[in-house]
Amino acid sequence: MKFYLSFFLIFSYLCVFGQASDCIDAIVVCGNSTISSNVSGFGTQELDPTTNSCVTEELNSIWLSVNIAVTGTLAFTIQPQDSDLEVDYDFFIFGPDNDCQNLESPIRCSTTNPLQAGLTSNFTGLSDTETDQNEGPGELGNAYVSSIPVTAGEHYFILVDRPIGDGGFNLDWTGTAGFLPSPVVSAPLDIEVCHNTETTLIDLTQNEASITNTPNVNISYYTSYRNAFDDFNAITNPANFSYSGLRNRIYVKVSNPNGCFEIVDFSINSSSFDTPPELSYSNCDTDNNDQADFSIVEITKDAENAIQNNSDYEVSLHLNENEAMAGTNAITNPIFNTESIIIYARVTPIINTICYITYPITLTVNPSEFPANVDLIQCDIDENSLDGITSIDLGQSFPEVDDTAIFYYETEADRSVNNTITNPEYYTNTAPFNHIVYFKIISGQCENLGQITINVNPTIVNLNAISPIQSCDDNLDDGVLKSTFNLESIRENNYASLDVVFYENLEDASLEQNPLDGNFRTTSTMLYVRLEANNQCQGVEEIELLVNPIPEVVLDENYLACTNGEPLVISAPAGFDKYTWFKDNGTEFSEIGNDVQLLVSEEGSYILEVETQYQSNGETLFCSGYTDFTVTTSSPVVIEDIDIQESFNANTIAVKVQGEDEYEYSLDGENYQDEPKFYNVEAGFYTIYARNKNGCGIDEEQISVIGFPKFFTPNGDGSNDTWQLIGINDNASNQVILIYDRYGKLVHQINSNSVGWDGSMKGQALPESDYWFKFTLADGKDFKGHFTLMR
Repeated sequence: MKFYLSFFLIFSYLCVFGQASDCIDAIVVCGNSTISSNVSGFGTQELDPTTNSCVTEELNSIWLSVNIAVTGTLAFTIQPQDSDLEVDYDFFIFGPDNDCQNLESPIRCSTTNPLQAGLTSNFTGLSDTETDQNEGPGELGNAYVSSIPVTAGEHYFILVDRPIGDGGFNLDWTGTAGFLPSPVVSAPLDIEVCHNTETTLIDLTQNEASITNTPNVNISYYTSYRNAFDDFNAITNPANFSYSGLRNRIYVKVSNPNGCFEIVDFSINSSSFDTPPELSYSNCDTDNNDQADFSIVEITKDAENAIQNNSDYEVSLHLNENEAMAGTNAITNPIFNTESIIIYARVTPIINTICYITYPITLTVNPSEFPANVDLIQCDIDENSLDGITSIDLGQSFPEVDDTAIFYYETEADRSVNNTITNPEYYTNTAPFNHIVYFKIISGQCENLGQITINVNPTIVNLNAISPIQSCDDNLDDGVLKSTFNLESIRENNYASLDVVFYENLEDASLEQNPLDGNFRTTSTMLYVRLEANNQCQGVEEIELLVNPIPEVVLDENYLACTNGEPLVISAPAGFDKYTWFKDNGTEFSEIGNDVQLLVSEEGSYILEVETQYQSNGETLFCSGYTDFTVTTSSPVVIEDIDIQESFNANTIAVKVQGEDEYEYSLDGENYQDEPKFYNVEAGFYTIYARNKNGCGIDEEQISVIGFPKFFTPNGDGSNDTWQLIGINDNASNQVILIYDRYGKLVHQINSNSVGWDGSMKGQALPESDYWFKFTLADGKDFKGHFTLMR
């Protein structure tokens, strides 16, 4: 018979911790059991070292109670689990039939130290081959003493002491004696638990009937083998055990009335689940039947990936929650075609199939944004507008869809292999009048499939009665007859409540490309108006846009008006329908006339606006042109003063006039100069002319310039016979001219209006020589000079 003892303690040389192991708490040994204990220390010292030489004090001891049921020999071997020779286990046997209050001396005792005794093993025990009953301590003995002959009904105490070492040990019964029988037990089935909360209540006794059939036994439950062996801290209410998921083994102690017991155990197999994932999927209704395909393989994989240790679980998908709870009618097809629906997942542990959870998975079918069937009505407006064959922009079917997101196909087979129509914006139908093409639209993650039915209507393009729509050239200077037409205004005035689009040519109108809107600047041209209803062509009309020229009027940029004459007459070119003259008043232009001619006497800025009128459809278009010009005024000239600087070397005339205009001056009325000063003027009488260079008047004044001959020859030949000053007017007739010889002697005097001096003094001819004269002018200045008398 063999039992195993695992003995755990917390030990120090001074203190002992934990539950005491004493004789009174001795463990009853029955049958063939494994022994493990929580006890540690030695409790009460129950050994008396004076009774036997091998007896010592208890150290880390455990007491066993042995009842003999069959007569024989009591023998055993204690095998420490640690084979190190330093580990030293001792034992002491008391009996027969001692009680704990009167143990007396042990009948067997072994305290040999294997290391000190030079042994090769640290085993110890009772042996039939030994004769000594006590040995030790220390180096004495071989660790074995003689077996004990025992008789049925006797009782013995065995004390196993561990002075060195703290591990467990195996105890092997080697004698012939037998112990009291233990109850017959069987290990119960494991309990399967679904644990999804902090605690789960479990009935640990549910399999109790399968543990033993032995009557009158006591059954108790523990959370560890040691507690069961020590009968410590039993579960108080095993039928309502709070399971937290942390323990997975329960120990059951089955005890006879004689104290013998067996311990069996079972597992609590707990299956716990994380918070179920929130799975949802959406797919596209590609063919407008309110259904879509969903990958059951993908959904199952996602559900599995949401589980930790997913290899321990099975996942199935079901149409409803009842089937998921029952685990029936799992969805097995790899592709599941359905409308929007909620299916249910069932997650079941492989080893605990009674445990499961179910949770919903949402499958949403996104309805198609686009109809499956589209009608496209096209106007045939090409060269042969009656054959039902024309160019078509297939994009007219879905104008709101980006060209990169839609694809067109001649057949459904072409669509299945993605053989697209290469130029859908210039597509020509092959079947006249009625034709079908197929499309695929990519919208987000969705593909939308359908077909386009093309109906080609023969169409005659007629000129709309509103033609022509006229406008005026908007830039006279660019050399091009162009104007801007407001297409929105044309639409509102002529196509109210109609869906129309303007194009420059028939091809654009047919293919609905390059539409025109807003303000359209052009030369005279034709526009094509496509009439539609729900993006379907209902007809095409032609509109003439006519650009009329702006009337061009030319006038001088500047005009001059004299303040002393008649008003200036400005004449506009003839041939215009209307004339309007304006004058700048500083803050605005005011209208001052509507005739071809304008009379102007005030300077300032002026504008002439002319109009040409064009008639169309009972309406009149006024095209206006204008030119601006400036009028300046000029006043007449008035000679204010003439300054004559007379000198016998040179005479100078300076003219001063009133006014700030530009003037010019002349001494003869023919030759004019800009400068009002004349130099080197010969003596004589002159008329000074001053005139306005703008033609606004002339003024004149007569003057005389005094001078004299440089010589005279009084020889009676009739030429230069006398000498007299030149240019003296009548106002100076009473003045005297004094003549001196070279020495300053007065030789003669004459009046300024006489015929002059004949070269004599008192009737005597004076000699040839230079003579001097002096004449006092009207302003009091002296006019002097000299001349030569030649004989």
